[in-house]
Amino acid sequence: MLDGDTSDDRFPSANPIPCRQILSLLGEGVAVLTRGRVIYANTALCEMTGLNRGEILGCTFLSLVADPHRALISDCLRQVDVACAAPMTFRLQRGTSAGRQVRMAVAELQLHGSYSDDPGILCSLTDITDFQDRIIELERANRRMRSHLDDTESVLISFAPYDCNDILLINRHVEALLGCSIKEIMNGRRHLFDFVHPDHLSRVMDFYNGFPDTHETEEIEYPIINNSRQTRWVRDMGNTLFVEHGGGMPRRIDHTLVDITDQKNREMELREERRKLASILKNSTDMIYRVDKAGNFLELNPAGLKLLGFGDDFKGRNILDAYVDQSQRERLLLQLEEKGQAQQLTRWKVADEMVIDVVINAVQDSQPQGNGLSYQGIVHNVTHTLELKKLETIKKMAGGLSDKINTPLMTLLMNIQLMRETVESATPDTAEILECLDEMEKAYHKIVGPMQTVRENYWYIDEVPDGCGGTIYEVRDKR
Repeated sequence: MLDGDTSDDRFPSANPIPCRQILSLLGEGVAVLTRGRVIYANTALCEMTGLNRGEILGCTFLSLVADPHRALISDCLRQVDVACAAPMTFRLQRGTSAGRQVRMAVAELQLHGSYSDDPGILCSLTDITDFQDRIIELERANRRMRSHLDDTESVLISFAPYDCNDILLINRHVEALLGCSIKEIMNGRRHLFDFVHPDHLSRVMDFYNGFPDTHETEEIEYPIINNSRQTRWVRDMGNTLFVEHGGGMPRRIDHTLVDITDQKNREMELREERRKLASILKNSTDMIYRVDKAGNFLELNPAGLKLLGFGDDFKGRNILDAYVDQSQRERLLLQLEEKGQAQQLTRWKVADEMVIDVVINAVQDSQPQGNGLSYQGIVHNVTHTLELKKLETIKKMAGGLSDKINTPLMTLLMNIQLMRETVESATPDTAEILECLDEMEKAYHKIVGPMQTVRENYWYIDEVPDGCGGTIYEVRDKR
């Protein structure tokens, strides 16, 4: 008799039902039912329902149950052997809120006193609202995480520790990268190792087997061949996850495979370009160099070493030593600072003190050394080219002079012939001779004029010692 009545002679007044005090201390809700009505409710049940004990006692238990679950609970309580009923989850009504989600276990109970003739049912209710809220939140987080995992453009695979064949999880990007379904991977029909390039398979397997004893976090790059027979490069990043408070016990091994095919192709293209560039630098007949703002050589190809007469070590050498007029380099630097590139024709002193004409094509470095300007350039020896141009100019000039003096010379020749004929005749004509002399004088001036112009503009007379105490005169080119 759970209501505290001790008038029954079978229960001494000194020993009321002792379990009643224990039930009142439980954190789980407890209700004792007979004929569907509540004859006992502990404090925890009152807190779950938001009712006091006076409001609960005597009412039907179903009135405490939310409407959608009443039929289920009614069927459970009508069973002959309620002890065999499995725990049920339903919602208790609560006046001030949406109610509480509870899990209820039931058992038969023998009542005493005035209820001894009625069957009793003991209901134990555990409030799982917070627990289920956490479960729902975890499920939502899991769905979001799964969505992120599936949407990522990397393959994510989780393995059990010490067993590369035990795959715990894989996202669906594996279908895009490898060309096989998740189901094929998870049921063991296919494995990542089946797609690894044969030349790299042993290295990849050693990498995987190194977790977690050898590696905790490590990465590797290798090629794979997918179902379409395409070769793709991946960066495989492995990470060991440990059991929380597990004393270093591994829980799983996560691997992230990122497709780096485009990056790898660019790297190979760059390596090929570097190889070609190195070949050009080595085999070029033009000097190729790089210097800092002060003119110190940073790089110099073999053609440059030969041109300047340097040994294998060009460090400590300065490009200013090559300039005949060092102010020319200042003008080159000014162009580089203003435009980022420059072209210049200048004169250099090279090996064996030879002076040559060079054309410099320079460009400023995109990544300067320190805070100063550095640039690289190509030097082309144009001395021979300029000499050829000079000879071509002289040839053209000589051709022009030939045209200009040819007619006057013919005039001189014809007038000399006329004068000879006049002198040889028996009666020389003085007027005719004077006329010939006038024509010859005009022809003379036509010859001397262009020659004087050429001499004044292109040539000059240089007085030099002959080595024997005397003097000789040489014709010099003013250019």
